Amino acid sequence: MNNLRAIFAISSVVLLVVLAVSPFKDFYREWKKYQYNYNEIIKELPQRVKSVEIGIKQIWAQKLDRVDRCTTCHLGLGETALANAEQPFRAHSRIYHSTDDFGCTICHEGQGLATTRAEAHGYVEYWDRPMLPTGFMEASCGRCHRGQKVPEAPILSLGRRLIREFNCVGCHKIGGSPKQWIPALDGIGTKVNRTWLFNWLKNPKDYYTATKMPNFLLTDDEAHNLTDFLMTYTSFANGVSLEPLPKLFTSATEAERERMIELGATRFREARCISCHPINGRGGYVAAELGQIASKARAQWIYTYIKNPKRLQPGVEMPRFRFSETDLAAVVAYIESEFVTSDVQELSPRTRDPDYFDKGLTVLKKYNCTGCHELGDRKKADEMGPELTFVGDKSLYQIDFGRTGIEHSLPAYLYTKLKSPRVFSSTMKMPDYGLSDEDARAITVALLGNSNESIPEQLKIHPAPSSSYAPQGEFGKLVDDLACFGCHTMFGRGRLVATDLSVEASQADEQWIQSYFKIPYSLRPIMTERMPNLFLADDEIKTIVNHMEAVFLADSLTREIRMDASTVAEGKALYYGAYGCQSCHQIDLKGGYVGPALDKCSTRLKPGWVFHWLKNPQAFKPETLEPNNNLSDREAEALTAFLMT
Repeated sequence: MNNLRAIFAISSVVLLVVLAVSPFKDFYREWKKYQYNYNEIIKELPQRVKSVEIGIKQIWAQKLDRVDRCTTCHLGLGETALANAEQPFRAHSRIYHSTDDFGCTICHEGQGLATTRAEAHGYVEYWDRPMLPTGFMEASCGRCHRGQKVPEAPILSLGRRLIREFNCVGCHKIGGSPKQWIPALDGIGTKVNRTWLFNWLKNPKDYYTATKMPNFLLTDDEAHNLTDFLMTYTSFANGVSLEPLPKLFTSATEAERERMIELGATRFREARCISCHPINGRGGYVAAELGQIASKARAQWIYTYIKNPKRLQPGVEMPRFRFSETDLAAVVAYIESEFVTSDVQELSPRTRDPDYFDKGLTVLKKYNCTGCHELGDRKKADEMGPELTFVGDKSLYQIDFGRTGIEHSLPAYLYTKLKSPRVFSSTMKMPDYGLSDEDARAITVALLGNSNESIPEQLKIHPAPSSSYAPQGEFGKLVDDLACFGCHTMFGRGRLVATDLSVEASQADEQWIQSYFKIPYSLRPIMTERMPNLFLADDEIKTIVNHMEAVFLADSLTREIRMDASTVAEGKALYYGAYGCQSCHQIDLKGGYVGPALDKCSTRLKPGWVFHWLKNPQAFKPETLEPNNNLSDREAEALTAFLMT
């Protein structure tokens, strides 16, 4: 009985202590200190800012089924007067979504219900979603925005583009990401020499620093066996073989060869190969480096490939130039003489491994070379990399950080994995892409955005459906043969390297289009890309132009423009005065160098299109530098009339 009394007495004392301490503990809570400090700070501001009532603040984002209490401490989010205040009182930077509707943690991560700094920021045990570091914030945009380009999220957009360009789906399953076209390896034994192939496999960036091909960190034995294995592939798909070099190339005298090289240099420049191909790092970026191509590829392969690229590489986005036999041989002679290097590391004499084929095949499968490159009927390796469709949801207990000393977080793991792919284990196979810090961060952001988190469908922004446009007939054959979609967009399909052609006949004059195909010239001198001279025949040009005039039209772009003297004079005053158009455009070689020259508008463009372009340039080309000056109809008509004179 006495024991029970003692226990009761002690329990009563403990209860009294707890009851006495609780008010003090509540009074000194961390968030209350912030709120008291906030009310003191705003008193010193020149602007009037409303004080806050002491208490827990929270946002209930009903559509997302989230409750966030971040504003209990972050009290100045919407106060512009606190733009330069210290955290947690600083005003939020430009907000793209209402915090009342979306809350905070949907973007920032962290533990929304917590009311202490450490717990709210999420850096506590058993919480897998701490606040994202500032440089990785755009990952959250990817949960709702599913397209390749996300407005106001350049890091996320870059990461998604790099994932596509590096063809990560060759080894990793990423839902919704298509495989990119990569050159097939069929016939590689008749294309390249063994020394080049070995050096390329050892480290592709030694040949071309901007290559997308990663370094697989092969041992010398692996590289030799894979090289010998690949050199046995001397036949191409569909029974295609290399064409013999013409006699005018193989039997030319020294003097004839010199004249041939000179002609080849001219045709090479006229074809504007440098528009797509870089040469020693200068030029385009959409095709292979040519600076050392003659030290890599055999002349017979170069000849056959230029003559008809799709015979050797079906699917390649290179046009078939209409070179004559003489011109084609001359271009090859020029390439053979100009694009060579003496700086080639010759291989030491070596006896080929008797089991090179089986060992080379093992290397091919080990590193899943056929995940990117087609090679006969060989398929992807059975063992691929982990699926990345929802890698942004990966929990920390699923990650082996090895013996690295990095922070135990998903962003840190992914970033480190991209920078040093095999740092976590010596048995890993992922190659080294030599990524810059910027690119590694961008890809990390894109991967973190690959989440299966439950987001209401009405909040998701899906990419526009892929265009099903497929031109038919003779025009369609020419579009395929000339690889027009490699640079141009037509009705939603293709690339935006060059002009969208969907309304070309409403934009450009028919006679000008015909003459442009004959001799393309630069409209924007500061651009790297230049329309190549494809040396088209007259009947081919007629087929293309006739189709454009019948299909590539928009009736909404027609408009009658008054061309009287007073309207022209008004437009001239607007051009040189109010809007200062000469800052970017030239007329009679006077003016800026940013936009196209405008002194031939009357022979190149149609008045209706010019009018609508001036009214809203971004409606035609969202990323154009041309400002939308919110012109009135009268101003747009006057400027159009002036430009048409």
